[in-house]
Amino acid sequence: MALANKQLLYDHLTVSDENGTIHMNDDRMIVISSSAFGTLRKDLIENLGTDRMKGFLIRYGWDLGVKDAKKVIEMNLPTVEDIVTMGTVLHMIKGHTGVQTDLLNIEFYQDGKVKSIHMEGAWVSSYEAHEHVCGFGHTESPVCHTLIGYASGYLSTVCNQRVIVKELTCAGMGHTECRYLAKSLELWDGEVNDILRYYEDTPIVIELEMTYEKLLEERNTLSRISSIHKKLTEEILNGNDLQSIADVVYDTTGISLIIEDVNFRSYAYSGLTPECFQEVNDDFQDYIQRFKKPVHEPERMENESFLLTSKINAKCHFRLITPIFIRKKISGYCSFVYQHVDDYPQIDIITLEQIASVCSLYLLNEKTSLEATERMKGHFLEQILQEQFTSKKDILKRGSYLHFNLDQPFYIVALKYQNLQGNLANEMLFYEELMETTLQYFKDKKKHVLICHRGNNVVLYVQTESRENANISSLCIGFIECLSQMFHKYTFQIGVSSRGEEIDRASDYYDEAIIALRMSTPTAKKMVLFDSLGVVGLLINNKNESAIKNFAQQQLGPLYDADCHKNTEFIKTLYVFLANGGNLEQTANDLTLSLSGLRYRIQKMETLLGQDLRNPTVNYQLFLMLQALLVIGEIEM
Repeated sequence: MALANKQLLYDHLTVSDENGTIHMNDDRMIVISSSAFGTLRKDLIENLGTDRMKGFLIRYGWDLGVKDAKKVIEMNLPTVEDIVTMGTVLHMIKGHTGVQTDLLNIEFYQDGKVKSIHMEGAWVSSYEAHEHVCGFGHTESPVCHTLIGYASGYLSTVCNQRVIVKELTCAGMGHTECRYLAKSLELWDGEVNDILRYYEDTPIVIELEMTYEKLLEERNTLSRISSIHKKLTEEILNGNDLQSIADVVYDTTGISLIIEDVNFRSYAYSGLTPECFQEVNDDFQDYIQRFKKPVHEPERMENESFLLTSKINAKCHFRLITPIFIRKKISGYCSFVYQHVDDYPQIDIITLEQIASVCSLYLLNEKTSLEATERMKGHFLEQILQEQFTSKKDILKRGSYLHFNLDQPFYIVALKYQNLQGNLANEMLFYEELMETTLQYFKDKKKHVLICHRGNNVVLYVQTESRENANISSLCIGFIECLSQMFHKYTFQIGVSSRGEEIDRASDYYDEAIIALRMSTPTAKKMVLFDSLGVVGLLINNKNESAIKNFAQQQLGPLYDADCHKNTEFIKTLYVFLANGGNLEQTANDLTLSLSGLRYRIQKMETLLGQDLRNPTVNYQLFLMLQALLVIGEIEM
């Protein structure tokens, strides 16, 4: 059948020796090399771009296929199948490709017209794939655009309906052959909607007009964004704050703006009434809870809530939100708020990111200034604790320079932290975040603080107007809870001094805070007040460490050696037993010992000490002694 079809085509082919023309029926034909087509293809890509080149070649192939189909139809072949098969022969005779048909299924209406067509097969040695690989190498998508255009145009004309051919595999992608699939448009069920645009012939003049309009729109967009950026920069240079920036943005764009810190607490907003802002804020918090956005954790950038500009459709409002970066970490957010929006314009996204950039400059300047001030305050506190001032008057005078009235009641708080994972890679970043969190916490509580780093601890001077420890206790417990929520990889312990009245005695109160800190634990007793230590605190505060050690040797005898610590398990057992009021079961549970093992240890200790551990007087003295040794660091639990 193929040979007969070829012969039939040859019968309609005329080659003139006199004038060098080639005709098929009345249509003149030319022969060109595939390399010339490859050059044309390359020039089209370089001048029009890959996407427009694809549309150009598909439409070019479509036109060839339509014209060839009309010629074949004039041959009056007996069946539609014969006409379709003749198209594959034409493809091969023209040197485009070898065609292999694996499936041809044509359905007809009762009047003989084509209802649908389904055709599958392969193109072997496609000239188009060969030239593309020679010019550009393998690609990620099919490249036989003229072939699919030709087949689509040919089949559409023969079947008198829209038939679309799609390339499934392609030698231009590195496959062994180019496989095609042809179906009537309705059989595709929407799968080829994205490529139908390539079959639409858009004149170059119209495309140039569209391009010009797009460029004009982009120019106006850039001009608007540049104008906003200039106004915002002027606000910063004039020393204005974030509220002023928010007002300028709203006046210029007419879009409500919210500027927030990293925990979504408002810095400034404009274009919203206080009531509307509260409603929007509640709606946004509800959105975060519903979609379980990750909690801000400074140690891991990937856990930030919104790393990129995001579109949010909450219950009562819509918003664009973008992060504010300072030193490669998120320090806040800018949001455009809409009551109704069908789509988020690209210009709004670009504008919002520009606003975030300006806000980052403002916040960086504020952060740098604050850090310099806090370093100066920290150094001042360190000087106070080291007793470098000659008089209280000098301290008060220096404090007034920092706008700090130090002639007020205060507490000294010692904070100890420990990394549970032992990874010190981000220790500097953590300390920076710790200082920011600490300052923000006490600022929210309306407390004046000075902070310094001393030894392995953070030391805080906290002013308070209360004369009762209950206030400082709840304040510090809340502080630990805040830190624990922010920094999950760390444990925190706090020691608090007694209430101070004279700033020139701050070093004494620092000693009290350190003593209280030693009595704290990472789990059960995270915060300890010096006042709660009672007589133990007073004893150690008088710095009678040598006397404590001597007394310990007398009371604990062979259980304690000041020069060489021995029997640590017995000392630990004794401490837990006394702390539990002599309760054997509780002590055994805490030490993970059997009751028989615990009884053995108690009997052994009573023998070594020569004391009855159930005697209340003996218990009291031994427990005070162990607490004293624990505070001065002689023993560890």
